[in-house]
Amino acid sequence: MRIILLEPNTVIAEAVAARCKSSQVDVDVLSSTEELDVVQGKDLGHYSAILIGSIDEPCALIENLREGCGETPIILLSDVKNPQLAIQAFSAGADDFVVKPFNASELKARILARSRRLLGKASTAFKLGKLTIFYDGRDPEVSGSRIKLSHREHAIFSYLAQNVGRVVSKESVYAAVYGSMDCEPFDKVIDVYICKLRKKLADATGGQQFIETVYCRGYKMDRPENTVVQRLGGGGRKALAPKKSAAA
Repeated sequence: MRIILLEPNTVIAEAVAARCKSSQVDVDVLSSTEELDVVQGKDLGHYSAILIGSIDEPCALIENLREGCGETPIILLSDVKNPQLAIQAFSAGADDFVVKPFNASELKARILARSRRLLGKASTAFKLGKLTIFYDGRDPEVSGSRIKLSHREHAIFSYLAQNVGRVVSKESVYAAVYGSMDCEPFDKVIDVYICKLRKKLADATGGQQFIETVYCRGYKMDRPENTVVQRLGGGGRKALAPKKSAAA
């Protein structure tokens, strides 16, 4: 999960970011609305939430953001409990109002709950082949056994899982994990993590494949029977179709 924190006060920004990172929430810290405008010009859709800190006229900013950031959750952080400010923020388009200091795990749960609603998922989990996928931040499971994923692997897996059945570009996967402000080459980084994910999922499910590389478009996570994995072999490019059962 990656979020934006707009907070001009450096001390507060560092404290909030550290608190979020302790719950495995990656944070892109911005110190001004001008910086936010630059990021918004690229795309805010891959962020899980936007946190607004101690700025002047936060409700006016929220109203402007709501017009340009689609359904990305907007959360206003406040130093004190202020019902009137909360009402104004919700009226402007905020999704939540949180008083500092806050519990990072609770904030993460609030964001994930909002994400489930956007995805139309009432439950926190669903089955995909032998996999149980969770929308509450947990690693996937097979027959109750957890598949241990690294922080980056989990971030990529979660993004693909939120888009099951849809093709997502490599650029969007990279942005969801590393943020829009990171300009490092992304091709090989994402390829390496996709390979690691495929191996872990296949090892845990007896060879089932869930992630397909769609040529010139990106990746798609889907049920094993709908997934074809391409790889280079001795005779060139080969399609590895799912194995059929003996009864088939």
